[in-house]
Amino acid sequence: MRWMAGVVLAPVMLFADQQGSLGTSAMVARGDQLFAQGCAVGYCHGTAGAAARSPRLRGRTFEREYLVKVIRDGIPNSAMPAWGDRLVDEEISALVAYIQSLATASSEGPAPTETANLAPPVAVKESDLAPEVRQGRELFYDPQRLRRCSNCHRLQGIGTPVGVDLAKLSKQQLAADAVNSLRYGRPRRVRGVVLRDGDRFPAVVVDRGPAETRVYDLKGIPPVLRNLQNAEIQAIQQQSGWRHAQAVQGYTTDELKAVWAFVNWAAQR
Repeated sequence: MRWMAGVVLAPVMLFADQQGSLGTSAMVARGDQLFAQGCAVGYCHGTAGAAARSPRLRGRTFEREYLVKVIRDGIPNSAMPAWGDRLVDEEISALVAYIQSLATASSEGPAPTETANLAPPVAVKESDLAPEVRQGRELFYDPQRLRRCSNCHRLQGIGTPVGVDLAKLSKQQLAADAVNSLRYGRPRRVRGVVLRDGDRFPAVVVDRGPAETRVYDLKGIPPVLRNLQNAEIQAIQQQSGWRHAQAVQGYTTDELKAVWAFVNWAAQR
């Protein structure tokens, strides 16, 4: 999605107040996730609405009706497509809520978002969690980190299911050394995608149809869900140079151990 002749926004449409207040943490959190997947990409908007090849969204105010029209119908004779038929109503409303939440953000730095204090659902009391598990949970979902585990993994119903389902790890996998597993692992699902225009990138294939293939592009952080026409693809290779170390940059050894403690705890629930 791109910004041309004014504004290009995430694939979204607003159905006024059908899901309640736009400002709810849950809606903004979901919109944040959708924006990261489909809008904050190298050839479009920047992370958290910052400027990239398309102008910034953060720190700007847009009328609700304007967003609806542009997102639903696109902008004629521009690179902004119509998205009204691609997302369900709830997703569209969430994206609009997130974009509107960027109005109070400065033009630089991370966007203020209501997801910062949004705790993932836990079926136990906080006091029952070991300190390391509690720290690992905070690190796993931390919305202030550009590189966070929930960018690629869903756990306890929160996150993007790009990578392996951590809740289904075997006892042997859970018993593995945390640092080796998280820092030096080589995910088996990652492929090397080669396009006919010369573009190459590591990706996780979501599905392949007779005309279109959906992949998560791992070239940037967070991963971007891309719909590729099969005619664009030259090859999907079994091997790629991607390593898990690229996803956990910035985590200390102790933080990785805490994350692994949380994964172990959650997988055994």
